Amino acid sequence: MAESQVPYPNRSNQIAAIRASLSEPRFATYLRKGGGNEAYAIALYLYNARVAKAFMFPLGVVEITLRNAIDALLVSQYGATWHLHAGFRNTVLMKEGLATLDKAIKRAGLAPVRSQVVAELTFDFWSNLFRPNYGALWRTGLNIVFPNLPKTTTRHDVQQMVRSINEFRNRVAHHEPILDLNVTEVHANIVGLVTMRCAETAAWLRHHSTLNTIIRTRPRGSTAGFVSLASRLAPDYIPVTEETTLENVATQFDRKHQVAICRDGQGALLAAFGPLDLIRFLADNTKTNDGMTAPRELTVREMLEANVAPAWIALPANGPFSDAVVQLTGNTINIVVGIDSADMVVGVITRALRRY
Repeated sequence: MAESQVPYPNRSNQIAAIRASLSEPRFATYLRKGGGNEAYAIALYLYNARVAKAFMFPLGVVEITLRNAIDALLVSQYGATWHLHAGFRNTVLMKEGLATLDKAIKRAGLAPVRSQVVAELTFDFWSNLFRPNYGALWRTGLNIVFPNLPKTTTRHDVQQMVRSINEFRNRVAHHEPILDLNVTEVHANIVGLVTMRCAETAAWLRHHSTLNTIIRTRPRGSTAGFVSLASRLAPDYIPVTEETTLENVATQFDRKHQVAICRDGQGALLAAFGPLDLIRFLADNTKTNDGMTAPRELTVREMLEANVAPAWIALPANGPFSDAVVQLTGNTINIVVGIDSADMVVGVITRALRRY
């Protein structure tokens, strides 16, 4: 969700379409946070989505743990069909709680078992059970539901924790911004609540939670939503002319210099090629010359005339890096040459270098 190894171009027409789909009021929140920069706003929107995704596991664990714990308490007090028990329904539940319970029973189908009803009940239902109206339920029940409850922690404290988690959960469920919320505090409340029920489950939750990793990916700065080709180019290449001998080129290829770039006498960019292109040409030349070839005598012009190295393309270095990725992940292009507005080479990137 909201993650990609390939940067998105964020061109004006794309952003306009995204804004229309998300709605201007919703996008405006991120645009304000991004200082009016559309690409930055998009990056913040995606970050918000990543944080929400990171909370799906902790929120699921705390909700299921809480409802199962309260269910066990109600079973001990009102039996295996507590949802139908007149004493619980008529003397414990408030009007709103009873209405919510009956809706869950209806959604669970004909003659549902308790587990089906429990699964249909909302987090709101469980959260509301900690309100002062239900104080009698917790006089002896609080330490049963939370065996690891600190001595100084009261029902009111638990209510505050559960309510804050529930409110946060609802924001995530409705895709609302959580950029300005203290998400690490929310996560701590979730872990704390689960710990009061089961320390082992809390340790498991904490170990597998990805929130700490995700929050380090928050974009910073107005250019956070844009990755330029220039930022990924390798500046090292071998400049050659049509008269350069292939022996000269071959001696310059090394791990750092993997691309030769040829210009004509007027400075126009003619071609880019790599060691494999050179080897392929020499192998073909050997076949046509009875097993003999002379790299010292052959030139770049002869190699280019043989059309051995057509698999390259020049792209604006200040353009989106994603354009280069599209080319390099296709079936034709092996080398991308980044050029500036004066047609000067800024750097290169090859399929083999895996800089994308």
